Amino acid sequence: MKKDYGLPDPAALLPRRPIAIRRHGFADRFRLPLLGAVMGVIALGTIVTVWPGLYQDFRVWRDPVVVEDASLASSECRYRKLTMNCKAGIAYPRDGVTKIRSVEFSFLSPGGGEFDTQIVAERGHPDNITLSLAIDELWNRWLGALAIVVLLGGCAILMLRRFVHMNATLKGLKEPAPLEPVWARITMRAKKARGANRITYFPILGLRKGMGITSQVTRNETPWMVYDAAQDETFALAVRHPSALLPVLLDDEFSRLDLTEGEIATARAVREALALQVARH
Repeated sequence: MKKDYGLPDPAALLPRRPIAIRRHGFADRFRLPLLGAVMGVIALGTIVTVWPGLYQDFRVWRDPVVVEDASLASSECRYRKLTMNCKAGIAYPRDGVTKIRSVEFSFLSPGGGEFDTQIVAERGHPDNITLSLAIDELWNRWLGALAIVVLLGGCAILMLRRFVHMNATLKGLKEPAPLEPVWARITMRAKKARGANRITYFPILGLRKGMGITSQVTRNETPWMVYDAAQDETFALAVRHPSALLPVLLDDEFSRLDLTEGEIATARAVREALALQVARH
């Protein structure tokens, strides 16, 4: 991915004086820890509910034996969204009585299909009984569970990390300071109810890679963006506070900054010149 996209320097956009930020626009401040906690709970729940069964089936996989006198009291496999979800009740004799053990497992099966299965148990541990299909798909199941834990756990960590960054940024934005204009690449724009917009932007100059930020644009604000046909990318302008990690996206009227009318007029003129340079790029 390109680092600077060959964009013109926006340094002349703002006066070199301390400027207060009236509105930061960062979206989802309080949703981030909530969603992160939910994803973390689901990841932990997967470990608690799925992995013990995987371990028991791993023991069977190491030394399986077919249980000839066992039968299926119930069985069902359903295909849904690239996965096969199976449930079965296994009836088997034990110490003169018939016991029933319920087994449930899922595995990735993009093409669906039909499967043959037998009832197997761990040698020397007849109560550790399952279906041979569960054993045949053991590594498929293990990798699927691992992927869920890693994906959801990773997302939970990233959301909580962004929440910490956002709080630190808001603390830094409280004090006016000279602001550095930076370009941001627009990756998503979604219209919401009551005229609001959500814009996701990636600052591209002098900032860490992959720092996607979502801004809530109210109906009283108009986003400013410029399209570069040569690169097939849409860009906007943001400002970076020296004490804050996350840059703030600017709107068309510069209403998010505490500027005088003369400074706004100058900023607009500079911005139009930048837009022309981008269009000619």
